[in-house]
Amino acid sequence: MKNDIDSILDSMFRGGRLQFKSNQQPEKPEETSSEPTSAFHTTAAQEAQQALDAVARTGDSLSESLQQSLERLTQEARADMADLERHLRQDGIDTATVTRNAGAPVDLEMAFQVARQEAGSLVLGQEDFLDDLLIAFKRPFVAGSRDDKPLCRAAILGPHGTGRHSALRCVTASLGRQGVIKSPKAAFLDLSRYNAAGSEKLFVQDFYAAVKSGVAALVLEHWERCHTSVLSMVGALFREGEIPLPSRYAEQKGMLVEIGTALVPGAVSTLSAGGKYLFLLTDQPASKLVDAFGAPFLAALDDQCQTKPFTQESLEEIARRELEDLVGRVKKQLQISLTFGEDAVATLADSFTPDQGAFAFKDGVDRIYRALSEEKLHKSLGPVEGKLLAENDTLWVEYTQAGIALRVGEKDSSAVKNAAIAQVKEELSQIVGLQPVKDYILSLEDNFKIQQLRRERGLKADSPSMHMIFTGNPGTGKTTVARIVSRYLKAIGVLQGGQLVEVTRADLVGQYVGHTAPLTQKAIQSALGGVLFIDEAYSLYRGKDDSFGLEAIDTLVKGMEDHRDDLIVILAGYSREMEEFLTANSGLRSRFPNIIEFPDYTAGELLEITKSIVRGKGYRLAPACDQPLLEYYQHQQQMGDPRTNGNGRMARNKVEEAVIACSRRNVRAPEEERDLELLLPEDFGFETSGAPQGGSV
Repeated sequence: MKNDIDSILDSMFRGGRLQFKSNQQPEKPEETSSEPTSAFHTTAAQEAQQALDAVARTGDSLSESLQQSLERLTQEARADMADLERHLRQDGIDTATVTRNAGAPVDLEMAFQVARQEAGSLVLGQEDFLDDLLIAFKRPFVAGSRDDKPLCRAAILGPHGTGRHSALRCVTASLGRQGVIKSPKAAFLDLSRYNAAGSEKLFVQDFYAAVKSGVAALVLEHWERCHTSVLSMVGALFREGEIPLPSRYAEQKGMLVEIGTALVPGAVSTLSAGGKYLFLLTDQPASKLVDAFGAPFLAALDDQCQTKPFTQESLEEIARRELEDLVGRVKKQLQISLTFGEDAVATLADSFTPDQGAFAFKDGVDRIYRALSEEKLHKSLGPVEGKLLAENDTLWVEYTQAGIALRVGEKDSSAVKNAAIAQVKEELSQIVGLQPVKDYILSLEDNFKIQQLRRERGLKADSPSMHMIFTGNPGTGKTTVARIVSRYLKAIGVLQGGQLVEVTRADLVGQYVGHTAPLTQKAIQSALGGVLFIDEAYSLYRGKDDSFGLEAIDTLVKGMEDHRDDLIVILAGYSREMEEFLTANSGLRSRFPNIIEFPDYTAGELLEITKSIVRGKGYRLAPACDQPLLEYYQHQQQMGDPRTNGNGRMARNKVEEAVIACSRRNVRAPEEERDLELLLPEDFGFETSGAPQGGSV
């Protein structure tokens, strides 16, 4: 029996060290853990148990002292292995992955070198940034970390389009693939999705899902667009490593369930980012982070990694790589063989702007690809060869088919844009009168061009508020001009959509408590990228006791702030009432610096409007109509109230009456005397002498 025991123990302790067999099935740990079971759980406890079983099979019994020794050995070995795995997990190492991928400890230094090399080949011209990013990922392996705290907290700073997202994804994927960290994936949470009151509950659910998804890194971006309630939770997350929950929750069947006041097991009051890399990605400077989150937030950051402006050499290298990718795509998908020279590289590199970043290169090659795709579709091209040429700062492809040299290139976006602007300006010029209003609308383009030019040159660009108030009587063209403004702002590049969403109080104010805010938010969402036009906006405020109207105004002000880059609000109404309306909310007047007065039309302008309406309906106005119409409009403006007379509406109503009278007249007239297009003074109710019929004047 002694020889059997000696041989078993010798097999367990070879060379003075406890031996393990990685091909054994892991034993369930004593403590419940959310981490996946790994091969590191194969411990001396299993070996000891095997020893006991082997001895038992021999039919002999161990002495009581030997049994106690083996049991003690089992407990100590299990504790040692659990402690080892806990420390490895603290350092971000997925122990199951390490064993599965390598069967041996990972060479960490080599793994980080590989990750740096892969990121460097993907993100060009950002060497210092990549070095700092690798230090952030390496930090927990050197300094250690706690189970309940993030592995590292870092801010990723730098301009749009400088490779921040690509670098984060690449490094995470490389280290995860090599088994250094838990997963090759990172979860990106767009905080701009949580921009309304009550969004913190949605944020909690999304954050919980990201934490439980098994990703190695959590990346939060667009913090400047989220609601203040969510912003405070983000601040706590980076300071404390966890976020306080807005109400009582419990984890049930892998889900986070709000439980209210119920008493249930497993209730949680915070969500932890323990064991995760935590990044805040922003294009704002560090000083803005202090303003938003406070100095303790910045002090809690372990690292700040910032991209820098590209050098010309880097831009050309990025452009060359994009063109090489284009060559591969068109060869594979379109069977078109392309070549390019340094002139094409330089032209594409020159398309870079600080505002667009490296995305400008992708846009340029995508336009070429789409142009070639259209050529393939419309001309049924077979395999052809072509060359990418540069001309007038534009890329073109020249190829030969059936002996004929053909050229295809991206559409001249500037020409398309200029044509759209010219069309809107022409439409604006057709509006009668309102010259001060027209001058203001056209001045918007000048300011936008200068600010865009400053932005492209890397200078500080101001984004002035373009929200407007149109004041004036009904029928003075406010709605018509608002429609033109929406299309004009899209044409010059201020807005992406250019749609006009016209609403009134009935569309924004609900009928019961809790109904108004969702209605107003729905209207705002439908207008994103365009203009939200609120006619008779003063009706939203009916005094301090109108809680529903005040709620709509508060929601509107908040929406304007949250979507200041992709929403323009135009309010319309009477001058006196709109002045009172601006006192309903302290933030209203400051958000509407542009108050544009629409004057009443003169009698001569109303005559011009009448002629325009007549032409639009396919009729002709007899010259004899001019004088009586002019006298009619003068009399109406002297005797009537322009607030109810309708200005342009009065002219439209007069024309519609004349069209009906013209139809009646022609029905009664002989066939040879009918003129179905001519409107006569009598159709407007005027005698031939110019005196109105029926005492209408």
